[in-house]
Amino acid sequence: MNFKSIALSAVLLLLCQPAFAQDNQFTVDDETEMQNCWEAVTDLNLQGEDHTLQECIGAASKVCMEEEEGGMTTMGMASCIMRENSWWDSILNINYQNLKQVLEPNQFEDLRDAQRKWIAYRDASCAFHYNYWGNGTMRTTAFASCMLDTTAQRAAELSGILDMSMM
Repeated sequence: MNFKSIALSAVLLLLCQPAFAQDNQFTVDDETEMQNCWEAVTDLNLQGEDHTLQECIGAASKVCMEEEEGGMTTMGMASCIMRENSWWDSILNINYQNLKQVLEPNQFEDLRDAQRKWIAYRDASCAFHYNYWGNGTMRTTAFASCMLDTTAQRAAELSGILDMSMM
């Protein structure tokens, strides 16, 4: 990815920030919803069923959209999605820091390099989804959904690597 593409992605992300600035941090209710889903998936797996953390993507944002005033408007949906995204991002960062403690130094260097490339990919991919919708209001929801899906999948992936590393 060249500098111009990175700069464009950064500008697009900054432009999107005011749309989410009012309420893009997860709440206690969001945290509870996500923890409940995570525990349910874990419990089902312990019972021999095959479930993944990806099944929890959208759990808190769905409740937010249904229960928050304005949650079903374009901006409300985007705000709810970004709130959940902030939860997944915190999990991703916790897992990353924990992996730093359990991986061999050369393994962590590989992970760090991959993480940097993943961030560039996420930003470019979500910028595409934002731009795809042109000036339509759907672009903020498409961007937020891309950020949530991509971040949650990466957080779940790092969680799996951490689980395997601790065996």
